[in-house]
Amino acid sequence: MQIPIGYQEVIETPKASRTTEALWTFLAGQTGTSVVLPDGRCDLILRASAAKPDKYVPIVTGPATFPYSVHFEKGDVWYGLRMRPERGVAVWGSQLLQARDHVARGSDAKALIPVLGETSCVGGPVDRLKRALPKNSATDSSKLTHAIDVIHSTGGRVRVEGLSGIVGCSPRHLNRLFCSNVGVKVKSYIQLAQFHRTLRLICSGGITLSQAAYEGGYADHAHMTRAFQAFGGFSPSAIPENLHLPGVFHTHV
Repeated sequence: MQIPIGYQEVIETPKASRTTEALWTFLAGQTGTSVVLPDGRCDLILRASAAKPDKYVPIVTGPATFPYSVHFEKGDVWYGLRMRPERGVAVWGSQLLQARDHVARGSDAKALIPVLGETSCVGGPVDRLKRALPKNSATDSSKLTHAIDVIHSTGGRVRVEGLSGIVGCSPRHLNRLFCSNVGVKVKSYIQLAQFHRTLRLICSGGITLSQAAYEGGYADHAHMTRAFQAFGGFSPSAIPENLHLPGVFHTHV
């Protein structure tokens, strides 16, 4: 499968798949390091080096709440499936909370999802990823999916108490739904959505940082800066030029 240089993704609508959010690829055009932004989701990944293009290393990520850096050599390639946030439990099961900000590689990833460790690449890496999709699903909770939709549509500009009132449950129950299915607390997920939306506003241009802070729902510029340092490792005025912005935090439409 020939893929373009750089990061590419194909978004899957909820009507097409209630399990995966996107198929993405990354082909390194040069040696370097890239920041991976947290999005509270799990990914199934196959990675191959330029030296061994047919030997794929399986990787399974837990729901991230902190940024981390990935080093790559020219010609390295990744194929990944990004799961919908509420499907984290389908990947990690009872280990979901322990999987937060954790990455399983090689034998650990294979132990978690054996299909990822297949030596045969019949149909290619994308087909292997799709075969590896967990058959079990998250709790069928309309409250959870409704809450996620509200967070996405508001760009994280909603409080936990107000959100629980909208979906019709207590804040404690809503937090349990998020922890047991997404793998992160509802407040953390709201903050991630707020960060990603504000980051996109700044990157799109035509807006001052003070305006971005206001539009993003932050109390002030300092509040926004603290959030960017926590979730991106950089300040709003020093966003890395080679940053990849995945299409996350869309509504279930």
